[in-house]
Amino acid sequence: FRADLYYRINVFPINVPSLAERSVDIPLLIDRIMDQSENIENRPSFDESALTELAKYTWPGNIRELRNVIERATVLFPARNVSGKNVRENLLRLKVPKHDEEQNALWEASAGLTGVSGDTEDGDATQTPLPHPSHYQQWFAYFDHIDIRRHLSDVEAVLIEAALEKTDGKISSAADALKLRRTTLIEKMKKLMIERPISAQSEEREAS
Repeated sequence: FRADLYYRINVFPINVPSLAERSVDIPLLIDRIMDQSENIENRPSFDESALTELAKYTWPGNIRELRNVIERATVLFPARNVSGKNVRENLLRLKVPKHDEEQNALWEASAGLTGVSGDTEDGDATQTPLPHPSHYQQWFAYFDHIDIRRHLSDVEAVLIEAALEKTDGKISSAADALKLRRTTLIEKMKKLMIERPISAQSEEREAS
């Protein structure tokens, strides 16, 4: 997606919370989706345990994924009660990812997660865009494996690249943003094969 096209159409951005951020709306959304279904006579019912499981799920596909889950429930449990066990084993856990699919599945499951509140300087509560560690607690309810070293390495690389971009490639400023020593950041960049932004390198050559 071309950056210049994005800025041409980015007139008035509207932040729409992900489904994971408003899981309290799931019961209302389920009723709405089922009311729009052509198989109203086969609509299942979700008990409290099922709604609890749906609320804990991270919904990487947002409303579209919820709609698919509801349609799946209509096929598997027509006019029947759906329990939390049914949600885990029949509606969400369709297959265990292969080892090479695991990392992408983890990123998709954690994308857009918020829910960690912090205080700003003026005392107002705000939410960090980073997933909270507690969100990974439910990982093994849906998948069997996680390459933790690879995942942590990927997270580290993403944050370092973001810090360098934010600080226009200034190593010292990026290190401060990451609360690292400058030498430590340089070592990590070498280990992860991360280069400074091209703009920063060009400016440095021009200054010299």
